[in-house]
Amino acid sequence: MKSFAQILSEAPKAQDILINHKQYWAHIHQDKKAELLYEHIQLVNTYASQLVIAHGLDTTIDQLIIEYTKDWKNEEAAGFLKTLLVHAIVFHDFGKVNENFQVKRMKHKGFRTMQNNALSPSHGHSYLGTFIFLSYHINILLKSSFSQEERVKLIGHGFFFAYTILQHHSPALYDIIQRDGLFTRFKEVLAELKKYLLLYQLDNIDEKMLSNIYANIESLWYGAVAGKLPNVPFPLFALIKLNFSLLTASDYLATHEYMNGNDTSSAKTDDFGIFDSRERIEEIAQHLRSYKHNVDVYKDLETHQLDFPSDRTNANLNFLRKQMAVETVRNIRENYIKRLFYLEAPTGGGKTNLSALTVAELLLTNPELNKVFYVFPFTTLITQTFASLKESMGLKDDEIVELHSKAPFASKQDKKDKEDTKDGLYGDEKKDFIDNLFALYPLTLMSHVKFFDILKTNSKEQNYLLHRLANSIVVIDELQSYNPGIWDKMLFFIEKYAHYFNIRFVLMSATLPKISNLKVGFTDMVPFVDLLPNAQQYMTNVNFSSRVSFNFELYHQDKIDLETLARAVQEKSRAYAEQNGSVKTIVEFIYKKSASAFQRLFQQNDFFDKVFVLSGTILESRRREIINYIKRNTSDQINILLITTQVVEAGVDIDMDLGFKNISLLDSDEQLAGRVNRNAAKNCCEVYLFHIDDARVLYGKDHRYKKTNEMSIGERQEVLQTKDFKRLYEKVLLSIDDSNNPLFKNSISGYKELVSELRYTDVDKEFQIIEQDNKTVFVPLFIPVYVEGAETGKNDAIFTSDDLAFLERYGITPVEHEFDNGMTLAINGESVWELYTAQIEQQIINRKNNNGFDIAQKMNFKTLQAIMSKFCFSLISYSKDYGEIQLFGKEEYGYFYFSYFNDNREKGKLYDYTTGLNSEAFSDSYFI
Repeated sequence: MKSFAQILSEAPKAQDILINHKQYWAHIHQDKKAELLYEHIQLVNTYASQLVIAHGLDTTIDQLIIEYTKDWKNEEAAGFLKTLLVHAIVFHDFGKVNENFQVKRMKHKGFRTMQNNALSPSHGHSYLGTFIFLSYHINILLKSSFSQEERVKLIGHGFFFAYTILQHHSPALYDIIQRDGLFTRFKEVLAELKKYLLLYQLDNIDEKMLSNIYANIESLWYGAVAGKLPNVPFPLFALIKLNFSLLTASDYLATHEYMNGNDTSSAKTDDFGIFDSRERIEEIAQHLRSYKHNVDVYKDLETHQLDFPSDRTNANLNFLRKQMAVETVRNIRENYIKRLFYLEAPTGGGKTNLSALTVAELLLTNPELNKVFYVFPFTTLITQTFASLKESMGLKDDEIVELHSKAPFASKQDKKDKEDTKDGLYGDEKKDFIDNLFALYPLTLMSHVKFFDILKTNSKEQNYLLHRLANSIVVIDELQSYNPGIWDKMLFFIEKYAHYFNIRFVLMSATLPKISNLKVGFTDMVPFVDLLPNAQQYMTNVNFSSRVSFNFELYHQDKIDLETLARAVQEKSRAYAEQNGSVKTIVEFIYKKSASAFQRLFQQNDFFDKVFVLSGTILESRRREIINYIKRNTSDQINILLITTQVVEAGVDIDMDLGFKNISLLDSDEQLAGRVNRNAAKNCCEVYLFHIDDARVLYGKDHRYKKTNEMSIGERQEVLQTKDFKRLYEKVLLSIDDSNNPLFKNSISGYKELVSELRYTDVDKEFQIIEQDNKTVFVPLFIPVYVEGAETGKNDAIFTSDDLAFLERYGITPVEHEFDNGMTLAINGESVWELYTAQIEQQIINRKNNNGFDIAQKMNFKTLQAIMSKFCFSLISYSKDYGEIQLFGKEEYGYFYFSYFNDNREKGKLYDYTTGLNSEAFSDSYFI
């Protein structure tokens, strides 16, 4: 099969075939001369070619086509599909010769508007470009040596790639086959459109045959192709999606280069965010090998003998950590060509380090792999792992980035360099915008929602990154946190993308569900490699399993009340403190209401020195204050009580002495235990399970909840103590298999049909990582610029220097404000909200005035959204709390503005910086 570059070099060039090619414009800018159409097309083609080379996409495209056409028995016909894919990029803007586009969008005085023609403004240039693309290739096929059956088949498939041209300025791909009349209008306006073929000197077209094809397009499209797609549920779906990604990404980069380059700064993108130097990969691997405990790992890699010591000592704990690293490296080296891996390691086993070793070994042994993605369900995990990987792997600022809603814009440039070279339109920040939009960093940490959106989304902007996944390593952490209802869809996409895009997937967790054991709807699955086949022996080893013991004495009392729990917490904590000098106790509830009520029982107590509340309505700055305080006072004789909801189960790096938890899911109970005796350095650490609230509201539909409820208390206790979560997951996987009976709605077989039918909207909609509708609540109070850090004498910045510089640009500066711990510099949330609404209103004005794309405004908005997140928390839209706050604010511009948070009433403020939303205050007489 010809390479992408070869097909591109042989493709028709606008400057060669378009009559008066210097007459047509592609883009205009008030400060420079218009960009000619052929120049833009050339630039798009160049970027597409560079992306294909950088990411090794020729092999990916060829594999998808070969698999899709395996029954065609004609390699030349299969190769023509690749030509269609490449030419969709080449032809995408050929429709800009539309006079109406030149007059209305380009303000070109050399043309006049064509009234009442086939190219009304609603069709713009994409519609005409689609027609030219189709007509050109139909003509080629009609004159080819292909059989009649092959011609019909290839003409039909031309419509699939024509669709990406049609949609390249739309927000998404939709359901191609189901869209009645998608191409049928061509037959109605064919006579008017023919003249545009002459502009491209396509005058040798068989007009009679072309007219016949467009006249019978419905039977051709829906009968010959759409109704007879082979039962191959992935390759064609991925080919069209990848074509859309390449086309729109190349178009964006080319447009950006013209629109934002000027005399003082270039907007050319030439760094595609890959590890393109073997020497650099070897440097990173060497840095990791010489990092702390890894020195011994590689020193003893060949000679180490597996052993599982039975004595609980710090030396034995470190021995087991080293041994897990040795096993991981050995197994990667034996299986480096495999593509699917499990990494199951106990809490405290150094999972992040094990994953880094895995990544380094895969990069070294597979030269085609040149980028890495880490995927997490919690932003706190992203931030922690970012810092850890950067240090242990010795990564530079331009090699690693964290992408999530709370992260500021990353920059590859040194701050001083930016100050020295910045032009009046923030030229270097424009590069930052592109780098962040396209994740142009060799190692990217992102949320699970963003990552899986790339795999299955029909959204144009999310799909930009699809081409980047080829020849990458993807580490998915905390697998147990995903709803089992989507495990089958995750497995389907992971296996397919691993195979066709040459991705190495590493799935890891301390309680790892082996999703590859799903059977119904899956055949000939590529097996996963267990990087730690002895994981269970590590889990049950005394150095890990005895770190925390589970105590069911409170649970045996059936449902208890908060007062009983409070007495038990006080009693157990006091006993621990008497033995050990102090205690740090964590109590986790399912619902915030119980956490708040429990906190009130400790407003006056004679034992705990500090009582903190950490729930989902606590703002990020306060959360960090609490976490830093606990970490800062690890050795001090201070008794701390942390009352929380499930926000601490993963991603919160704290080390407590005792835990109390409302029982819910078994792996959730284990996650809370991971916050107790985290470093396995203490004795007598216990987690007491109790039952106050029923978890059914949150987990009623969860397979894990249903199967856990079928287990006896003794069985649950045994799973938690022995860490044998396989006993639970085997039942859960069988339950998923049962639900995937083809007769049942939403089975994996039905989902695969959506993929094979190219129903992009439904493929996206039926696979939701987060199902509930969350509302973002903005609280306009004062937020400190920094809080005290985890180490004494060091500050933890809430607002970065870039955040403060951005706000100062709009007249918002820090002011002194009094918090519970004294006066400190803070940012006023009301001022931030006013800036946000002003930005939104300006965008509305710009759209009305048709001012076009403004990258500076786009950057400002993204920066502002990251700042806004510091004042926000989320509530489920149908929750009681969200219903009750409706009288105290308004929904506006994507947020709920909680304007009366300071309203003092009989039962306290509606919202308090230190304790979050006060649900009790809503029950007061104001509502009567």
